[in-house]
Amino acid sequence: MNIYAKWFSRVTWLGIIVNMLFVIPSCFFPELMLWFLKMHQPDPIIWVRTAGMLLFIISAFYIPGAIDPNRYRATAWISIFPSRAFGSTFFICAVLFFGQDKGFLSIAFVDLFFGVVEAIFLTLATRSENAEAIAKEPAKQFS
Repeated sequence: MNIYAKWFSRVTWLGIIVNMLFVIPSCFFPELMLWFLKMHQPDPIIWVRTAGMLLFIISAFYIPGAIDPNRYRATAWISIFPSRAFGSTFFICAVLFFGQDKGFLSIAFVDLFFGVVEAIFLTLATRSENAEAIAKEPAKQFS
C-alpha cells in the first residue's frame, strides 16, 4: 500500500471515530446531544436516535475501504461520493436555504472536512498506483 493509501486509511478511520462521537450521544443521550448542538428537540425523540443509528450503519460501510483502499476501491470512493459529499451538501443547504438549526452545520463541516481530505488522499493513491503500473509495464514487454 502506497503512502497516500495509508493516509487515506488513517483519515477514514479517524472519520469513523468522529462519526461515533455523533452516533453514541444521538442513540443513547439524544436530549443532551441536541442541547449541546443548540438544536430543537423533535417529537418524538426517536428520530434523533434513528439518525444516529443510520450514521452508524453508514460508518460501517466505510470500513472495507479503510482496511484496504486498493482492494476495495469502489467502496473507498463511495465513502466520499455520495456519502460525505452529499451529507455535507444536504446539511449546508438545509441550514442556509430551509431554515434548519445551525447545529446541523457541525455535521456538515465534519462530512466536508473528511470528504475533501479523503478525496485528496484517494486521488493521490490512485495516481501513484497508476504511475507504478505504467512504470512496470515496459519491463513486461521485454521479458
